[in-house]
Amino acid sequence: MKIVVALVLLLGAACGKKVALPVPADSAAAAGPVRVRGTLLARDGALVVVACGTTPERAVTALAASQLEEALVAVAGGVRDSMYVEFIADTTGGALVAQETLFASALAEGSRCDQSRYLYEFEALGTEPFWRVTLDGTQLVLERMENPLEQAFVADAPVTRGALTTITARRDNGEAREIKIGLLREACRDGMSDAWYPYRAEVRLGAVALHGCARR
Repeated sequence: MKIVVALVLLLGAACGKKVALPVPADSAAAAGPVRVRGTLLARDGALVVVACGTTPERAVTALAASQLEEALVAVAGGVRDSMYVEFIADTTGGALVAQETLFASALAEGSRCDQSRYLYEFEALGTEPFWRVTLDGTQLVLERMENPLEQAFVADAPVTRGALTTITARRDNGEAREIKIGLLREACRDGMSDAWYPYRAEVRLGAVALHGCARR
């Protein structure tokens, strides 16, 4: 093999061309974590997923810590149905091993494959009344149904201790204001759509406290 590679390099140099070295056959299998979006199906005790924009079914192995089966039970009533799901999977060796479930909803709410990919580091939201917080880099944005409809803050780096992640952000618009977000690693159901989220969220803005669900 070394002799063949040497000959290839010599011939390439003689012709003035760049030559790509042979790639080991097993290198493609050494993938890693990927984000999967699509329809999860439970069949005969096994899980398969049809990723957005594709038709083939791929077998999924769900680690207990991934909460994938937990989400399926919560959304579909048991490990026997289907749902739209987003999760992180390890693809090393060509397998699909679910490591962390990010979001799940009933197919009655739509496949969501036609929606844009999730771009925020964190999103927290609640209903009655509606509110939403998104974190993108150092920018944290609070949206509500009352004025001001949208407020932007500069966020510190998230701090995680055990199952709790805390984010503090500030803005100075005439007077300094601070907002704090607490994200608890605990399954949460949205009261409006009944979607499944992996975090419970609490937002504190002055005397205002908002409660809801969150994802990353």
